[in-house]
Amino acid sequence: MKELFFRFAAWFNLFPCPLCRTGDGGGRNRICPECRKEFRVFEEPFCPGCGGTLDGLMAVCGKCLAEEKRPWVGARTLFEYRGAARRMLHEFKFGGRPELARPLGELAAEALQGAKFSPELVVPVPLHPLRLYGRGYNQAGLFAEVAARTLHAKYCDALSRAKRTRKQSSLNKEARRRNPAGAFRVRTPEAIRGKRILLVDDVFTTGATLAAAAKTLLAAGSGPVFILTAARTPAYRR
Repeated sequence: MKELFFRFAAWFNLFPCPLCRTGDGGGRNRICPECRKEFRVFEEPFCPGCGGTLDGLMAVCGKCLAEEKRPWVGARTLFEYRGAARRMLHEFKFGGRPELARPLGELAAEALQGAKFSPELVVPVPLHPLRLYGRGYNQAGLFAEVAARTLHAKYCDALSRAKRTRKQSSLNKEARRRNPAGAFRVRTPEAIRGKRILLVDDVFTTGATLAAAAKTLLAAGSGPVFILTAARTPAYRR
């Protein structure tokens, strides 16, 4: 019955593309082919440090060479944070559009098919309670929930914010590195002990926030951590 409903919805385009609001959403509010053409999607080979395209012969891309060794085993990011992708994520994060988590989560499942990493837990990077109250939802949490369902893994809100950090977007590169230090705590270490974890956030810039979160999980006894982000900034701000 459910499948029949989706076929009916697709036939009449009852749930169109959430970006252009008119394109074919496949009956499920999926991003239409025309809008997907506007995204700058990363292609293989992938950099294990940030999930973007590996741009040379080194083990990681040029951007990651300038950073400290990453505490994770691999990474995927869906597209560059520019153009249509930037507009979509800005609406998702600041525009009160939590429904965008669904198409993003489905795109993430596609991107992870060849990752050779099978997560047991999908963990979002958390917001500080005051920021969560102001926004109404954690965009990384919604993104992670959809990704967990499509990957048939368990969603686990394992991390909490121990302190309120400054917004990373307002800082230069060096300040971004220092800002998240000591920001996270593990709620229940027993829940993550030895588990393979997919750590999820919306935007990858220097990776400092993700590194702080991953180190916190590993210090609490988790298994290997793999990173998933919706977008990576094309260049780091100095």
